[in-house]
Amino acid sequence: MTTVEWLERLTALRAASGHEEVVFGELRRLLAPTFDRSETDAAGNLLLWRDGPPGSPLLLFTAHADQVALWVREHLPGGFLRFAAPAIDPACLPALGVEVHGRQGVVGMLPPHLRQPGAEVKEGERDLYIDFGPEAATDLPMVGEPVYFATEPRLLGEDRFCAAGLDDRASVAAIALALEELQGEDLPLTVLAAFTAQEETGRGGAAYLCRQVQPDAAVVLDVTFGQQPEVDQADLPLLGRGGAVGIGPNVPPGLHRWLEAVAAAGDIPCQREPLPGDSGTDGWRLQLAGLGVPTALLSIPLTSMHSPQEVVSVRDVSACGHLLADLARSPLPSSGTGKGATPWS
Repeated sequence: MTTVEWLERLTALRAASGHEEVVFGELRRLLAPTFDRSETDAAGNLLLWRDGPPGSPLLLFTAHADQVALWVREHLPGGFLRFAAPAIDPACLPALGVEVHGRQGVVGMLPPHLRQPGAEVKEGERDLYIDFGPEAATDLPMVGEPVYFATEPRLLGEDRFCAAGLDDRASVAAIALALEELQGEDLPLTVLAAFTAQEETGRGGAAYLCRQVQPDAAVVLDVTFGQQPEVDQADLPLLGRGGAVGIGPNVPPGLHRWLEAVAAAGDIPCQREPLPGDSGTDGWRLQLAGLGVPTALLSIPLTSMHSPQEVVSVRDVSACGHLLADLARSPLPSSGTGKGATPWS
């Protein structure tokens, strides 16, 4: 499939943290010709194995499959719900269409005309509620269930793709593109494509992942903040310039140099992203998982993160897919000599 087709398929799925199976089922079906075996682990992660020669090094590609959502916290009379909106700016929610189990609703709010003079706006929720209509009163989602943004994926011009859930379905699409590109090739490495659960609620899937597998190297894909109006951080990556290779304490220097060298050899656009601390991604957990995992971070620049209308560059998603495929074709650097030697220093 094309990059746009993958993005359309994946962002049409609704899968909040703990509800990733709908994405996993689609990936198993669509990618069936590209992997040798699959499993779902006890943490809910999906693992797709592409076997290399016996004894070959293991290279892990991983992206999280869950997305942010609204969560039901209280039923009110007349088909209304109160909700929690973790990691979502309430300013983007009033009048937004939402859905759950195929039922359509809308986010409502108290009109300013009806507020008492000087009344305090509720912190974080701004007097918001969901209206599913009075006929829904006996068939409302249960407390604790996710409610999703009811927005449709679409192209903005020729290169920008807009949808809810691009964090992190854009990265899932990049891995899918890489597996398709590698189909039928003999590889020098064993490749594990892992799609993790519950990243948005604490990165639990990644913490568990490398307790059961010990890759020689891992490349974590996620989205990152792209340059947009009113952002004055000049070091943020630009949309349309390729994936952003993370540089910081989470990424061994030799590992990010390897990504950049493979990208240069394949004439694949990429850029750098300085990460002086916790990247806020699964990469931070993977580095210290198990016996320790040399971990690289490759990020897709995105605007309007955690909103109903996130935006990425189609070219960036394609470039990341091509880079992953070329990494899988490239032998890992030599491990060096001597006790404790590492290829990544």
